[in-house]
Amino acid sequence: MQGPAPQSLIAALSAFTPAQLQRRRGTGWTPDRQRKFIEALAATACVTEAAASVGLSATSAYNLRRRPDAHAFRHAWDAAIDCGMRRLVDAALARAVHGVPVPIFYKGEQVGERREYPERLAMFLMRAHDPRRFAAAGSGDAGRGAAPAHGDPAEARLAEALAQIGAPTDDPPSAPLRLPGPTADDGDGADPSD
Repeated sequence: MQGPAPQSLIAALSAFTPAQLQRRRGTGWTPDRQRKFIEALAATACVTEAAASVGLSATSAYNLRRRPDAHAFRHAWDAAIDCGMRRLVDAALARAVHGVPVPIFYKGEQVGERREYPERLAMFLMRAHDPRRFAAAGSGDAGRGAAPAHGDPAEARLAEALAQIGAPTDDPPSAPLRLPGPTADDGDGADPSD
């Protein structure tokens, strides 16, 4: 993932009341270590990395999380993971929209690169964002109530969308709908419609 979490978010996550432990060891889960762990968890979304950043193990972090008196620590942990997941979605969306550089090698040396657009990632993000609109045909979520009993749900959704914008619905479109992407030759010599 890219970059640290915003400072205002880190400050908010660090404002929880740390679990108070009976034995205070300088090498254990002190309040300062708990706060730094939560900050690192928000930045990395990885419990193992966050625990290592404060010199402790992931197992001890999970043990602290399970303590009955660590409810504020659990809530801060969950918020930190949510922050990390938002950043992960942002990174995945950037890959789907802007593509991923893939090196081109010739005789063992890199001679260039091309961009690949991970369409399965784009489809997953679209379905997660708007399941009613982008669900796979036959999944049960696609176009609820819009499809006739004998028709294709995708065609019914398309007809419904065309009707909403005032377009004629007599003839289905002649060409399949495509996701936006490169439309011109991107320099690798391959036809982008392949």
